Amino acid sequence: MHTIELGSPCLGKGGDPAIRGLGEKVVSWVLLALQLALAVVLFLAAVGKALRSTEFLAAMRLSHLPEGIVGPLAVGVPLAELGLAGALVLAPERALPLALGGTVLLLGAFTLWMAWVRARGLRVSCGCFGPGGSRIGVRTIGRNLGLLVLAGAALVLAARATSPLPEPSLPLLVAVTSLGMCLALFDGLRAAWPQLAITSEGLQAREAGGE
Repeated sequence: MHTIELGSPCLGKGGDPAIRGLGEKVVSWVLLALQLALAVVLFLAAVGKALRSTEFLAAMRLSHLPEGIVGPLAVGVPLAELGLAGALVLAPERALPLALGGTVLLLGAFTLWMAWVRARGLRVSCGCFGPGGSRIGVRTIGRNLGLLVLAGAALVLAARATSPLPEPSLPLLVAVTSLGMCLALFDGLRAAWPQLAITSEGLQAREAGGE
């Protein structure tokens, strides 16, 4: 009967380097997917709040927050979301954990605010992606908790792996800015579509009025 001793060439120390390398690559690509997903979510949230700032401000006031912090929050939250979205994609390797840590803090604070609103029985739309968003409830809190878990997982992975994204450069900045402008345009058109779309009933009404 043959036995395999620990540390023998059959097992190697620390496992097969090829398998170890494959595992590191998988972790790196998972980290990249989390970076991009969180960046897109934060960017769309910031654009939604910026396009409808008055309604987001109203959501803050309806939640009975102190009046002195409502204005700064209405400006600061979208700016923080926008800044973190950019940092998640453009930050150098050593700064990525800081960007992810900021994302965890922002999502955690927003989730706590939603839980506080829910506990007080207030009927407030979260304003997460601008007005018209879901009213704060179990589903919206669960969604934010899911994003918080993803951000926490990305933070853990960032301490153990390197993202495949290249280091910040002018071409990368141009590409990210262009993509961001396209996303902002798409989100703006999507929000304005109900007002821009002309239904067949509306055309008929116009034609009848012109006769």
